[in-house]
Amino acid sequence: MTTRKSNLWLLALLLALGCGRVVGGPRQTVTIERKWPAAAIERLRVSEVGGNIEVQAVDTNEISLVATVRGSDLEIKPDRENKGLFETHLDGDTLRIGRREKNHFNFVLFDKDEVEIDYTLRVPQSVSLDVNTVNGRIRTRGNVDGETEATTVNGTIDIEASGSSELKASTVNGRVRAKFLRSFQGAKFRTVNGGVEATLPEAASFAVDLSQVNGGFEAAFPLSIHSSPGSRHVSGEVNGGRYDLKIVTVNGDVELIKSKSGV
Repeated sequence: MTTRKSNLWLLALLLALGCGRVVGGPRQTVTIERKWPAAAIERLRVSEVGGNIEVQAVDTNEISLVATVRGSDLEIKPDRENKGLFETHLDGDTLRIGRREKNHFNFVLFDKDEVEIDYTLRVPQSVSLDVNTVNGRIRTRGNVDGETEATTVNGTIDIEASGSSELKASTVNGRVRAKFLRSFQGAKFRTVNGGVEATLPEAASFAVDLSQVNGGFEAAFPLSIHSSPGSRHVSGEVNGGRYDLKIVTVNGDVELIKSKSGV
């Protein structure tokens, strides 16, 4: 597990133990809009503490961002990039967005402003995505062709992708939903308190490895189900089992849906 992902799970534990934040003055809202030429950008990384992330894959030659910042007594710095509320940084072929310190994105445990930032991004379909938040949902729409990794702690994950690259989605308290529009080339889903719903093309070739403790299971594909007290394991190959589909959930239903489109 990378250091960044380890920090995220550590933060989740500290929040669960009751780390509070000091409430400031009246709530404020600031909207910031940015654009970048996308020719040299292959990967987008977004890291946030509180707030939702939405990514729309469209036919475009630029990356555009609308960030809505909400908080009490926001420390607005007009002379700073993004008014000093968050950072954006081009690192080689990667565009990084979020609140960070020095060369690493670090989460602030005690934020007197209770700052929340919602990010809405429009990106080319070829861009790979690595997006994570702690308290918020993650949503993508359109034919995302690049590899996608989405991580949250308290929130749902709702992914729409072409299926031409691997997808990873993980949450603790929330549902994971994924729809593969054209094809399927592998996916890994994990949640603790929430279900998993995956819609795959009828002709998708995949091998299922599913572990489940509490919850129902339903699939439109022929699979083998092995149950024992306190757990359920589902396995099987569909259309030759070319790519892996791994699912882990503790408390939640799992449903595999067959789509008539795609190859």
